[in-house]
Amino acid sequence: MGLSGILDLSKTALLAAQFSMRTASHNIANASNPNYTRQRVILSAGVPITIGGNSVGTGVRATDIERVYDSFLGLQIVDANETMGRYDALEGALSRLEGIFNDSQGLGLGDALNDLFSSLQDVSNDPSSYSARTVLLSKARTLADRINDLDDRTRKEIENLDKQIKGRVDEINSISTRIASLNEKIQLSEAGGETANDLRDEREGLIRELSGKIDITVLEGGDGQVTILAAGGNSIVAGNSTTKLSVSKDPDNNNYYDVLLGSRNITDDISSGSLKGLLDARDVNFQDTLNRLETLAASITKEFNVIHRAGYGLDSSTGNDFFTALSPSVTAKSTNTGGAAATVSIQTLSSLTLDEYEIRFSSATTFSVVNATDGTVVSSGNSYTSGANIDFDGIRVVVTDGSTGPQPGDVFKVSVTDGAAQNFGVSLTAANKFAAAANSSGVPGDNTNVLSMINLEDTNVLSNSGATFSAYYSSLISDIGMASGEAAVNRGAQEIVLEELNRYRSSVSGVSLDEEATNLLKYQYAYEAAAKVITVVDSMMETIINLR
Repeated sequence: MGLSGILDLSKTALLAAQFSMRTASHNIANASNPNYTRQRVILSAGVPITIGGNSVGTGVRATDIERVYDSFLGLQIVDANETMGRYDALEGALSRLEGIFNDSQGLGLGDALNDLFSSLQDVSNDPSSYSARTVLLSKARTLADRINDLDDRTRKEIENLDKQIKGRVDEINSISTRIASLNEKIQLSEAGGETANDLRDEREGLIRELSGKIDITVLEGGDGQVTILAAGGNSIVAGNSTTKLSVSKDPDNNNYYDVLLGSRNITDDISSGSLKGLLDARDVNFQDTLNRLETLAASITKEFNVIHRAGYGLDSSTGNDFFTALSPSVTAKSTNTGGAAATVSIQTLSSLTLDEYEIRFSSATTFSVVNATDGTVVSSGNSYTSGANIDFDGIRVVVTDGSTGPQPGDVFKVSVTDGAAQNFGVSLTAANKFAAAANSSGVPGDNTNVLSMINLEDTNVLSNSGATFSAYYSSLISDIGMASGEAAVNRGAQEIVLEELNRYRSSVSGVSLDEEATNLLKYQYAYEAAAKVITVVDSMMETIINLR
């Protein structure tokens, strides 16, 4: 190797130092980029040559720029993001639910119930008092307003959750499209022999963002492209193509949004991410709260009206409802194939259980009645006749043939509580019609009937839970608080886990400005040393030339 060979060797050193300095500068420029992964130059010795039987080096080559990345840690962060997204969405929703049912200011339903029974006691003390009856109706209307307000606010929050679910689906589709686009760019770039580190960083950031919204599995192929499976193995990104999520109203679930992948319903397959948190909040916590509020409203209506109908007012009127009468509903499942329709009415108020029921047809002429609340069979093997009465537990349902009769598998859902809180109100408009007396001969001084209403305060009237009105409501408030508190604790714990993982990622893949500054000095000295060698060789070559 002559002087020209030494010049070539020094040139490789200069280029390697320059390459390393550029990479260090790139690291420093992205020190504040949360998605950036630190890069380092891979240096390899040049292929040696043989001179005089000796192997002589030919300098250095910058063969690659690699990302300092821990793939296993990346998967852990994706998993942690999924759980964090779920708890974060759940806590936010439940904190709003807790705010709706906050009784701390003395404006809750519990106080309105207590005021109602206090005013009943005042009427019992003086049954002939028109003013006491007027106050009673006012307190009853206040109770109705509180129940209506709780129902309205809960329903509005459910609507808001539905909007958020649709928004999450749109966000997931947008992120998936961007990942697919990056897949294509990475594949084209790396197929040409280039490194696509910055594109991979961008894609990695999008994958982490996506994992916070829905549970995913990421599979990377040999061409650098990733396939992303979501919600139990459903492909949403494959190479440069995506499968879009969408939402659709479910007529059998209060017209709430279901999540679809193509035509497939994947709502029940979603297991994590903020989308799961929103679905859980809506379908479990909010819906359970709404159901229990409706059961409470229906129970108050039923118990008071049963007693009040049997009593007599100051004007000797009887048979009047105190609260607005219950309005039962019957709905055909969307999967029904027959053309039959149904109506429902209450036959015996005192016999109502307030449970949900289903009339299930096993054939076109045979049906069963099932208590959907506890799963028990009320009656089975019943023969169907169009227009005939189907009576059970104080309810009468009439199923009538339409274009066709019912078909095997058809189901009709029957509810007495549906809308009970929304429609809860005071039926009486005149104070003198309040039935404090047990019989007309006792008017105006008889308080026997109103005493029966007062006894409801300490009676376990809600048969399914064995609780009084107040205890049932207190249990509802307690469960909301516990669920909200649990979600907050889980979110806090998961936040610590995620912070620790991100801290470790930063230590592995993050940019240390001090380290990069040290590297720059090292590369500077290497560059200067290589330049010095070139200067020396140049001087030597000039000396040789002058000798000639």
